[in-house]
Amino acid sequence: MGIKQDPLSIDCKTVREKITGFIRRYVIELNREGAVLGLSGGLDSCVILKLCVEALGAENVRAVIIPERDSDRRHIKDAKNFAASLSVIYTVRDISPILWWLGVYRLYPPACLFSKKVQSSFVKKKRKLMAQELEKDIFLANLENERHPGLNRSKAFYRIKHRLRSAVLFYYSELFNLLLVGTSNKSEILTGFFVKYGDNIADIMPLSSLYKSQVKVLAGYLGINSSIINKPPSPDLIPGVVDEEMLGLTYEKLDNILYCIEHNRDDNSIMGRTGATEGEIERVKTLIASSEYMRAWPINLA
Repeated sequence: MGIKQDPLSIDCKTVREKITGFIRRYVIELNREGAVLGLSGGLDSCVILKLCVEALGAENVRAVIIPERDSDRRHIKDAKNFAASLSVIYTVRDISPILWWLGVYRLYPPACLFSKKVQSSFVKKKRKLMAQELEKDIFLANLENERHPGLNRSKAFYRIKHRLRSAVLFYYSELFNLLLVGTSNKSEILTGFFVKYGDNIADIMPLSSLYKSQVKVLAGYLGINSSIINKPPSPDLIPGVVDEEMLGLTYEKLDNILYCIEHNRDDNSIMGRTGATEGEIERVKTLIASSEYMRAWPINLA
């Protein structure tokens, strides 16, 4: 049986009902009084907030916006405006003081002395230099834990941010007895584009069966602002870092390759379906294999 004309097409009405039902069910099963999530102003978290409101009512949903020194102010503004548009109570908790206290910001040049443009340029040059030294692109080197002092600093610099945010979210979850709803999608999970014990932990993860491009379609169906839908996806942890540049592929191509791999298509079939090169297909397979340990819980002694 051949691949469907558009294998990534989804029935948005059915998906919407399935996810809202999933959220309601676990609020009841885990005896919670509502839901809480981290709202970044990006596509995934806005979709989740909208679905939580539909599932539980705005009065039973809380959004927590957790910026820090390197956060893009535009994303913070988008998050506040979107929460307000849904009549959702939101809390802003800046984690910069904690990161200063830990010494995290000393790992990179002082942001107050340079514009975002200069910071972005600095980060890109550092990434390029490390990639040349390692003879491997930085994202893959990260996944494979290559030994390099600069890479170690980079990981320490950005991963702590997601882990602190998760701690803040669990605090609000427990303080108000709320279900912590995660926002990771299938594309991120399969390629390791997340921080282990950071943005990948929550009580439930409603988007885990949807590729990023499917989340984008769902967002349009839900009526989410086009400015949010069309914003270049970014982890917003280090200036100058955007998803597709790190992944090495557009989400559209990545998702089609992931779908084909998941359905055991051979490389020739994948190339015909996606227009991908052999190198791109091999890269995606390597990302999946190299990030396998990230999708597992701690290794236990047998």
